[in-house]
Amino acid sequence: MTDSPRPLATPSGRPHPRSAPTTGGEVWLRDPSPTLLAAIAIGLVVVVLASIVSLFATPRRPDLPPPLKGEAILASPTRAGSVTETPGESYAPPSVSFSGRAVAPTRTTAPTRRATPSSRPASPKPTPTRPRPPVVGPGELAALPASHEAGLRSHGGGPSTFVDFVNARESTVVVHWINYDGRRQQYAVLRPGQSYRQQTYVGHPWVVADERGRGLACFEPDRQTLRAVIR
Repeated sequence: MTDSPRPLATPSGRPHPRSAPTTGGEVWLRDPSPTLLAAIAIGLVVVVLASIVSLFATPRRPDLPPPLKGEAILASPTRAGSVTETPGESYAPPSVSFSGRAVAPTRTTAPTRRATPSSRPASPKPTPTRPRPPVVGPGELAALPASHEAGLRSHGGGPSTFVDFVNARESTVVVHWINYDGRRQQYAVLRPGQSYRQQTYVGHPWVVADERGRGLACFEPDRQTLRAVIR
């Protein structure tokens, strides 16, 4: 008898595992080369330097906006003028004596002359007068000399406040704000006797000048509302 042919073994249904293909990205991540590491380091340094340069190149902006326009307190002031009265002339006639008695003339003796001294007394030398400090009344800001303007400029961060500018002079004055660059910025023109209230910030100096631009006084605002009197 011949043996019957055996059936061939059938392959199992499970596929054989195959190794996944490796990509180029995984290759340089697993084994980075020194050139690649150097390129990454140079790129990081360039990014850091660019951010630093852009930070310093950006102009610094002030923390606070410029002051708002002020409002007039006394637009048409009435000033009490001093009136001086001139004395009236007297027309009363002199008294006349009607006595009929004859009066004998009297001899008048010549006045004796006094001897003039040969040397005149030395006149005392005038003592130099020291400048008096400006008088600051209650509720007033201390006025700084106009020479301080060159070293003043605004800086942000202070609280909001008000200043009442009062023109006590006989001429027109101009109120200027000293901005963040140390330059003047005109805000108000006050005629003699006028005053107005100005919104500002602590740390924002002001200068008052005449019509020709000559500085008269500087003021630094306070936390409470005070008067800046221009004398």
